[in-house]
Amino acid sequence: MTNEENKILIADDDEMQRDLHEDLIQNRFPEFDLEFFKDGGSLEKRLSNKLNGIKLVITDNHMPGITGSGIIQKYAKSLEFSKIPFILCYGGEEEIGKRAVKNGAFAYIIKGGDINQYFEIIKKALDLHT
Repeated sequence: MTNEENKILIADDDEMQRDLHEDLIQNRFPEFDLEFFKDGGSLEKRLSNKLNGIKLVITDNHMPGITGSGIIQKYAKSLEFSKIPFILCYGGEEEIGKRAVKNGAFAYIIKGGDINQYFEIIKKALDLHT
């Protein structure tokens, strides 16, 4: 059974990372349904459709098509997406995450970091508009 009112969109081109997000989020936040995307273009297409029920977008940075940073720059500060937090979850230099926050991301998470911080950031983002 899907819950159309509580969706988390997750984009990452690495299947193991998508599986990790799924395991972590579904165990801690079971009330949310997850939608997965293998590239930035698929996520961008989804964001151009119905926004109802989207509570959070988590995106990797380096993916085929538009990057996660590009998605954030294009959508996060627009009025239509003002109630949807974006999180950049990536492996790389901290400066990339700081730039994403300047461009409208709620936060950034560096892959392989503290799991409690991962949960804390996601919880804060989900609590933002509930």
